Amino acid sequence: MITTVLLTLIAGAEPRVTGGVMAPASLPAGTNALYGFVGAPELGVGYRQGFGLVEFEARGIFNLFEVSVIGEVGAKFGVFQADKFKLAPTVALGLELNSGARYFDRFNFGFLGLRPRLGVNASYDFTDTISGVAQVEIPWSIALTVQGFQVTPLLGAGAEFHLGGSLSLLVSAHLGFDATREPLGVTQFRPAWAGRLGIGYRLF
Repeated sequence: MITTVLLTLIAGAEPRVTGGVMAPASLPAGTNALYGFVGAPELGVGYRQGFGLVEFEARGIFNLFEVSVIGEVGAKFGVFQADKFKLAPTVALGLELNSGARYFDRFNFGFLGLRPRLGVNASYDFTDTISGVAQVEIPWSIALTVQGFQVTPLLGAGAEFHLGGSLSLLVSAHLGFDATREPLGVTQFRPAWAGRLGIGYRLF
């Protein structure tokens, strides 16, 4: 069964599906989407392009609490599909510029650094217009200009709704923890959360 699914994805014969922000977990070959989301602590925009087994993604993020900007590119690998369920591991690499603002986070610090991100995306099509989504992501900010780092594993879940035409609406919530070590400091462990409201537009 899995072999059949993989061959279908490679050939790009999968039927068109709705969604564009987080659903489906990986886009079928020949499809692409633009999306944006608002929420806390992040705002973002992105582009997704499906190639079959692999999906390319590029996105820009602004963190409201830390006043930081992140640009990244990554890939999702559609390695498993069973009926309406899809699972896609994710790997990405970005560049982060953090202002060091401490209005909301007293352990924040300014730096320019790399931001690798690992994760797993999952989606399930409950109906033709509603998809459940889940995500595990582990972003790791590695400061290059000072000594320090930040790791924020998050587990998220939500739903993406087809609004008609090429538009979809995402609502999701994320929980996890944050580990931050500022220069000359010790590692601080704290709970972390995020909420997102997104709009996706399927180009094809």
